[in-house]
Amino acid sequence: MVTELRVHGVSGGSAESVLDRPLLRRVAGDGNAGFHAPHPAYPARPGPGGARLEAYRWGALTAGAAARALWLLLLPFMLANLTMWLRPPAGAGPTRLMRALARIVALSVTATFVLSVVGVAMDLVGWQCTVPGSRCVEDRPYLAVLTGLSLGQRLALTSLVPMLAIGLLWFLARRTWTRYEGYPAPPTGVGDGLAHPCFWNGRSLVGRLRAVHIAAAFGVICAVLLGVLVPHDRSTTGPAVGSAAGPAGWLAPTGLALAAATAALLLACVLVLCLDRCVDRDSPARWAETATAGLRTVALLLTAVTIGYAAWPRPGWWPTGGLPGFGNTVIVTFVAQGGLLAVFGLVCLVLRRRGAALLGLAGPIVGSLAVGLSAAFSAGLSYRVADFLDRDDKPSLPEPGGAPPATASTLDPPASYEWAALGFLLLVVIVAVVALVGQVSVVRRLRAEAAKVTDADFPGRRADDPARAAVVDAAVARARLTDRIGPLVGLAYVPLALVAAVVTGLALAGVRPVGESAARSWPVNLLSGAITLGTYLIGLAILGLVVLGVLAYRYQGVRRVVGVAWDLGTFWPRAAHPLAPPCYAERVVPELVTRASFLAGQGGVVLSGHSQGSVLVAATALQLPAQERRRTALVTYGSPLARLYARFFPAFVDAGVLAEVGGTVTEPGQQPRWVNLWRDTDPIGGPVHVAGVDQRLRDPAGFDIPPGDTVHPAVAGHSGYPDEEEFDTVVARLAERVRQAPPAATETAATDPAAMEPAVAEPGHPHGQAAAG
Repeated sequence: MVTELRVHGVSGGSAESVLDRPLLRRVAGDGNAGFHAPHPAYPARPGPGGARLEAYRWGALTAGAAARALWLLLLPFMLANLTMWLRPPAGAGPTRLMRALARIVALSVTATFVLSVVGVAMDLVGWQCTVPGSRCVEDRPYLAVLTGLSLGQRLALTSLVPMLAIGLLWFLARRTWTRYEGYPAPPTGVGDGLAHPCFWNGRSLVGRLRAVHIAAAFGVICAVLLGVLVPHDRSTTGPAVGSAAGPAGWLAPTGLALAAATAALLLACVLVLCLDRCVDRDSPARWAETATAGLRTVALLLTAVTIGYAAWPRPGWWPTGGLPGFGNTVIVTFVAQGGLLAVFGLVCLVLRRRGAALLGLAGPIVGSLAVGLSAAFSAGLSYRVADFLDRDDKPSLPEPGGAPPATASTLDPPASYEWAALGFLLLVVIVAVVALVGQVSVVRRLRAEAAKVTDADFPGRRADDPARAAVVDAAVARARLTDRIGPLVGLAYVPLALVAAVVTGLALAGVRPVGESAARSWPVNLLSGAITLGTYLIGLAILGLVVLGVLAYRYQGVRRVVGVAWDLGTFWPRAAHPLAPPCYAERVVPELVTRASFLAGQGGVVLSGHSQGSVLVAATALQLPAQERRRTALVTYGSPLARLYARFFPAFVDAGVLAEVGGTVTEPGQQPRWVNLWRDTDPIGGPVHVAGVDQRLRDPAGFDIPPGDTVHPAVAGHSGYPDEEEFDTVVARLAERVRQAPPAATETAATDPAAMEPAVAEPGHPHGQAAAG
């Protein structure tokens, strides 16, 4: 018997809603991603064309709990990972260059995250706040304990906070690594597309990249510590005051040696990401695993030695201003990120393909967004913590000589964060203006095009009911706005890029947005207010992500919205940023291949995918063994394959790949066994432009109020495809073509009902462990 296997889209609902059947049971998989079918103990009508029905529910992998929704706090990591996948198609040399640039940008985003925690723990708390006599520690015993330590010891102790943050990311990445990337595929094959048999097998690569990022993260902490300690030790002569350990002359050469080792470590982390044999997914060098793990081990040992070096007593050393060198480190990081993205953008612009979104610059633009958001989040975190720690009265900080000064400034984050806060405010304003322009200007122009569609579907009816025609026109126009995303994003990106270049140059030159003059003009006060507003907007954005995660756990509607962001951002493997939210497709696609292969051998299978589910079933078709393809058909609806994926990911989804998807389930000379349903009112789905595959559905179903009803037929848009009569007709036709196809070599008679419910594939199957879960 033929089975229709339905795969839902982004953050799909329950299996019951997918199949429109009330009583189901899981026949394979687990609670996070499982296959469900009508319970045999209760009568249930068959699917279209008499097919058996199954639903694959994978939404719990992405939006089933608050903990998963809180991954949104790592949005910059997710965007940094997408940067590599958004690149244009190119030859082997340019591809290696773009991969290396994307991975270095991703590494710099990790460094920005570490610097943000360092700025709070080591700069604000360890350097500026917890000094003897400071009002900052009053009524805060958890901070007062630090005042009895020397300055180096305070820095050493507070450096444990960013280390714990790194450790948490390390734990989460390793935990998801075993749950998502633990579904091995055959270790053979050539190429780099979705049909590559190892495309969804990134376990080894993620492990190596994770080791590099962890090593670099600890290296950044060491660099900040040594950047404070080494200049001080070099300027100090004579024996260590109050210390019985002997002269302090050994501190300076020791610090210089540690600084050289740290610089070598960070340089090695960057170089490793450029070595194709070390970060190749399919055939890495034998020494790659040892090299990356060795970098991590060296980083941990170097950190331990640096902590011991920092903890050596340095009496008589009092802090002034902010953490020495920290502000410059932040600025240099921003400048390096801008340079990398500029080179990346130049390469993409040269290699762009006609029809690609954003002139082929989608990768650099998303990378810029990742860098900008990471900088903004760092600024917001620093200013909110500084506000919390500050007292109304200014603290009294001792001078280097030991005498307390009369006054001192309040806690002061790096000046570069002021520019980041101002940039975030400009981002919000420019995006709001562009969105308004898109709604008012672009949609208005699109309505003229939409009117032609409406008049073709309902000829002569506009004059009878102009208001109804206007409603349909607006639905079609809003759907077509998706095709104008590129120009709108470009309209927002150009001024933001110019502003980013200017403020980065000003920050590098040491210019602050607001000076310290007591007499301020109204423009200066306005600028100061804008920076303050920007810091609060960043704080609200971070708080909003946390609240969104909590609401996603409690409310299904919010969970679906959160799931959309996750599902679209985590479809691609973690090939650039290993600490990003995990790739659910590395589990979903092998599981679908296993189940579809089994069902093809039991009589045939129609893979039915909606929205993001259509992308998953297309990827599944490309991975199916040749013998199972004979008894497999595809029906996709609301599919973004050509409309979004082919435009934004042209290196992996293009006309050739889509034609290959159709070819995998269609024998030469036979009728196509792939049908793609689409509507003009769908803002996400569209035609795939493969010969004989696309079938348009009219939406809404009717123009007038039906007899016996009181309202017009609703505009379905992106939903409700299985409710259409054409859907049943298409599935029935495909099921019949599958029945008439030559039998697969592995087809067996399903005489035992229990044989229809395996949790794993048969032994020896190339994806035999995929459903073990």
